[in-house]
Order: sequence, then C-alpha cells, then structure tokens
Amino acid sequence: MNITFTPLAESHFPQLAKWLEAPHVKAWWDQDVQWTPKLIQEKYTDYVKGKRQENGIAKVISAHVICVDNTPIGYIQIYNAYDFARREPLIDLPSSLAAFDVLIGIEHYLKQGIGSQAISQFLKEYGNSYTHIFADPENTNFAAIRAYEKAGFKKSTKQPSTGGEVWMIREQTARLRSALHYPKDMVMSGK
Repeated sequence: MNITFTPLAESHFPQLAKWLEAPHVKAWWDQDVQWTPKLIQEKYTDYVKGKRQENGIAKVISAHVICVDNTPIGYIQIYNAYDFARREPLIDLPSSLAAFDVLIGIEHYLKQGIGSQAISQFLKEYGNSYTHIFADPENTNFAAIRAYEKAGFKKSTKQPSTGGEVWMIREQTARLRSALHYPKDMVMSGK
C-alpha cells in the first residue's frame, strides 16, 4: 500500500462534497452543515491557494487529498493551531504548535490502519516546521483517538473544561533530532 498526498485542487471538490456528507464522516465533521457544491466552492477555494480567512485575515493552511495506491480516499489539512478560534482557547501548550484535521472519506478504507499511517507520514512530510502537533477529537470518537495514539499522540495534561474533546499532542521528534544535529538512529526520550 502506497500512501501519498496531493495538494487540494478544485477538481477534488465533488469528491470532497461526497466525503463530507458520508454518514461515517458526518458523525464527526460539520454535523450542522449540508455540504453543497456552492458551499464547498466558497470554503475550500481559498484552501487550494493555501490560505483560510480568520477575522478578515488570511492565515496559512496546507490542504491535501490522501491517496492510497493513487486512489483518492480522504482529506487532511495542517495549520498553526493558534491561528483559528476553537471552542476553548489553547492555553499553556507549546508555542510552536500545529493542528490538523483528517478524514477517511471512503468507508471501505476504514479499520485498516490507514488513518494512523497517513497521519504519521503526512506529519513527517508537512509538520516539520513545528515542534508539536495538536489534535482534538471528540471524546467519544474512539477510532480517531486510537489512530492518533498509533501515530504517536499522547493525551495532554491540559484538557478543555467543556469535556467534549480530548486534547492530544505529538512531539515532532524527527524535527528536533534534525534541529539539534543528533544522529538519525539516536532515540530521544520524552521531555
């Protein structure tokens, strides 16, 4: 199985619309939105250009389609975690913190470990300008939590008071080894 990432393009919009309306995705992603071609165009056209508006200011976002053996199967995006509003502010977390969102849009590809493999590979390729990566799955999305744990995430000691999310952090150790000029085969421990 070969997992690759293709930058999001407008040609992906029809597939993205189908994925976002699939019941297994809808259970966790934009439950209150009925995705139409027009809404997809309005939201994701800026993403194709590598930006997203927040309070009238363009912020950087890197959006990609996940492919398995050249078949598009999902969507993943990464951005500075502090650039976009959340249900609860990110306080006392690392300053160099990316966040990402991921979905496997084709149900046939679920429960095969593809999610955790795609996350690990994507963050290795696109997350190295950050020291840490943040994820905030719903606390009842056990499949996502397991996938993030397999991809090296650990539950943060800081948790939102609202209780609906689990905050998870992954240290980008490969980036740190490179920045500190450690040999690639040297294993670094926790803190």
